[in-house]
Amino acid sequence: MGIVATKAIPPKPRAPSLVEPFDVGGALYSAGSTTHQLPIGLKGAPSLLTVIRVDDGVSDVTSKWLEDFLAKANDDVFSQEFLQGVVLVSAKPKLSFSKDAERLLANQGMRWKRIIQGDYENLTLGPHVVLGNVIAPVYKLYDDTHRAFLHSLWTTENRTFEEVRIAGCSIETLKIAVPSRLASPKSDRLPLAGWRVAVKDIFEIAQVRTTVCNKAYYELYDAPAKTAACIERLIGAGAAVVGTTKLASFAATEEPVECIDYQAPWNPRADGYQSPAGSSSGSGAACSAYEWLDITIGSDTSGSGRRPGHWNGCFAMRPTHGVLPVEGYIPSFRRFDVPTFFGRDLEHCKYFAQSWYGSDLRAPKPTGTPAIIYPTDYISLIGNETQVALIGSFVADLEKYLGVEHKKVSCVELWDKDPPAEAHGASYQEYMKDAGRNSFFYDDYHSFDKFREDYLKKFDRQPYVSPPVRWQWELSSKITQEERNEALKRLDVYKKWFLEQVAKERETDAIVIIPIEEISPRYRDDPPLKPFNPVGVPNLFLSPILGGPELTIPIGYSAFESKVTGKTENLPVAISLLACPGRDLELFDIALGTLKQAGRPLAVKAGPEMF
Repeated sequence: MGIVATKAIPPKPRAPSLVEPFDVGGALYSAGSTTHQLPIGLKGAPSLLTVIRVDDGVSDVTSKWLEDFLAKANDDVFSQEFLQGVVLVSAKPKLSFSKDAERLLANQGMRWKRIIQGDYENLTLGPHVVLGNVIAPVYKLYDDTHRAFLHSLWTTENRTFEEVRIAGCSIETLKIAVPSRLASPKSDRLPLAGWRVAVKDIFEIAQVRTTVCNKAYYELYDAPAKTAACIERLIGAGAAVVGTTKLASFAATEEPVECIDYQAPWNPRADGYQSPAGSSSGSGAACSAYEWLDITIGSDTSGSGRRPGHWNGCFAMRPTHGVLPVEGYIPSFRRFDVPTFFGRDLEHCKYFAQSWYGSDLRAPKPTGTPAIIYPTDYISLIGNETQVALIGSFVADLEKYLGVEHKKVSCVELWDKDPPAEAHGASYQEYMKDAGRNSFFYDDYHSFDKFREDYLKKFDRQPYVSPPVRWQWELSSKITQEERNEALKRLDVYKKWFLEQVAKERETDAIVIIPIEEISPRYRDDPPLKPFNPVGVPNLFLSPILGGPELTIPIGYSAFESKVTGKTENLPVAISLLACPGRDLELFDIALGTLKQAGRPLAVKAGPEMF
């Protein structure tokens, strides 16, 4: 068979939804939103085919080369049915195809083959469907059974997005269109090629209207023209954004019964009726529910990423403040706001962090073995004895790995014995009482001034917001700018004091144990908790104040008798490790080393159980 030489032909846009979902091997698929016109006739071609790029150094395709390719094709989208047709793309002017390779593919069901020569950089690889005289990459369709998504998306050729408007088979669900992992090969330039990512709907996505999980916001604003800078960085690294996820509205604190405009996502762990926590609830739930999803992106201001990691039983990483750009990330409190992410495999999480943060992560050289700070003020708030025991067991493993004993520290006692000069003798509780609330709440409230003004101007009425958001905004509206500025000064004083007095032994290498919050049954139909009203320095405010990274690690279970199933179920328990700014990758190494040495799992499963 001859080789056809050609210049690369750009993809041809296709109108959405021209092809209905179709069945292949019992699974549902859809053609993607772009098509490619090949320089070969498709007469006689089967409806399904696979595009394979032959490595530049290969001039002879053998059965061994094909066996290696098929062995590496670890992809839930690709299946043997797509080998009915094969298109081999080679930069070589002459490419031979051995008889043993021909026999191998024939045994796999191949009945049509073509070889084309050229760079073809824009040609999607992997499984395709034939649409007349063009081919389109296929997407496998999965039901969003845990209702974690707001939009199902696929990428257009100009790197904007298009909604996939296909209903799920389950009631009130979307189909999430998942691309083949073979579509784009991983490289130094594309380290995240083949990775599937879902994004919290607080990051703007080009051509997709943002909701922040509030109908009034969605009703008011058109779709943005640009994608948030931190998400654009992921796309540039090769990641595929498959959709946007739900959140507590305006990234506030809402339990499921308080989620009015959009139903709260369903936490897959335990009895399936536990709170997913927030505000990155959809990202946390999706990560723990779906094996076909690699990473989910959330945000974290005062626990919005770490709490869902804890309650949904997955790893969560809050990075060093400032390591990722925030343009296109709808703000709450810029001093605390950071993009965060969730994953099920800690080694994969480290690789993802390296690929996402890039050269922006600059840390000072380690000065020695890290100190382990055990903050008694925070640990003492945990009343669940099983959780406390799990924390103690993990700390013991951390001590063995690092070769140091933990140091118990009460920040309250340490401060009160010798307050910083700026406190003028005020106790810890007196000086810091309103610092976190007045700074955070003031900025959060005024971040949405324009939204309230725009809505009133357009609709001549105020927008609906959920009860906890309304409560928080009413309180925040009474905080003055002077109170906010004073609160910021006190946060600076606390940061300086903590680094000098609490982490003074090995200043830049201290690791702080953070218990996140007490785990106990928190059902979807439970009445609302007390409104979020932070006092002093809650444990989830510490890393935002210091600007350092915090890694959330699942460490075990807390059993309970479920009122839903009438059986003993297991709630996930996690712990966080906090390090000084710039120590993100070092934090991953410490966590991985501790887990490996102790024989603990490095990954959690999707579904009701973590391990």
